[in-house]
Amino acid sequence: MKMRILVVDDDPNVLRIIAAMLRRWDYEVTLAHDGAEAWAILQREEIRLVISDWMMPGLAGPELCRQVRATEFSSYIYFILLTGREDKTSLIQGMDAGADDFMVKPVYREELRVRVRAGERILRLEAELGERNRHLNEINRTLSEAYATIHHDLESAAAMQKALLPPPLRIPGVAVEWLFQPSSFVAGDIFDYFKLGEGQLSFYQLDVAGHGVPAALLSFTLSRVLSEGAEEKRLRRQGFGQDAEMIPQRVVEELNQRFQSGIDPVLYFTMIYGNLDLRSGRVNLTQAGHPRPICLRHASRRTEMVGGGGFPVGMLPEVEYETLQVELAHGDRLFLYSDGITECTSETDEMFSEQRLRELLEQTAELPAAAVTECVGQTLRAWKGDDNHQDDITLLILEREPWP
Repeated sequence: MKMRILVVDDDPNVLRIIAAMLRRWDYEVTLAHDGAEAWAILQREEIRLVISDWMMPGLAGPELCRQVRATEFSSYIYFILLTGREDKTSLIQGMDAGADDFMVKPVYREELRVRVRAGERILRLEAELGERNRHLNEINRTLSEAYATIHHDLESAAAMQKALLPPPLRIPGVAVEWLFQPSSFVAGDIFDYFKLGEGQLSFYQLDVAGHGVPAALLSFTLSRVLSEGAEEKRLRRQGFGQDAEMIPQRVVEELNQRFQSGIDPVLYFTMIYGNLDLRSGRVNLTQAGHPRPICLRHASRRTEMVGGGGFPVGMLPEVEYETLQVELAHGDRLFLYSDGITECTSETDEMFSEQRLRELLEQTAELPAAAVTECVGQTLRAWKGDDNHQDDITLLILEREPWP
């Protein structure tokens, strides 16, 4: 498509000469005999380049240029002023009016060709930039719509995940409370507890490596596998119920065999699975790479660590686990927590640490379990400086209620 050039001059001979040269170079030329006629043409026709005389009756070249710059046309108009002046003051005045280039009369053929082609290149680059901007705007619009959809889906997923969490528990002899703060919409941490028969409360807490959707998907899957003690019930049906102390170990070993992450070797999880005898207060638990539980003794108001570590689930198939026993007296509390608590960093990159957590749990020993979870959440918020945690925050409190 030929570029249209508007030539403006009150001298018919100049118009005729410039027009002839431009048409010879295959441009489409429109002529105007003064500034007012040129302005009328610019308002009704699509012109990309203007060559205008400076001195004209009525609307002079600089004033025409100012009007062009003050108007929002659909495309940029390249403006060349023709003048008989060669002084710097005229050059500054023309630039101040918005001119892109200047030519001194008389107009020489090669100079005109070079300056028009320079303007054409600039206009072509401007058009390409505009097309790229339109393409980027379209991409941004598409991305914004996709982000809005993803945001909505993640909010729905977060609501579904929270719906999986059990309510605080109150049964004769035992109370269970928890704190749950995901680092993003969805978390890799999950936990649950459920009564199996009249005399046992089973529980677990797990933390899938990583954050976000991949970790949450595995967390969802594991919550379904372990829902309402399904895995434990299956093992009992297979005859393992004769040795109840081994059940936590068997559950973890079965999960380790089933969830070997051959596709993504980084996608593993740590966990604790245990059961509490509601009559005796004895806890059997198996630890698989999860932070060591903390036991708060009611009589002394002091904490002690339980277990030694164990190996994460899903990394190696031939791992052996063991069952640990903890005796909870009336009033004692057992705390399970994810490493998001102890590794929560302050503004100076200092970790909250296991020791600070123990001190906090000892300081709040007289508070109800529900108040302890709230206090831990507030303390971590103050330690971090905000609620934007880098890892999921999970705390589970099992309390054997004191004697009445």
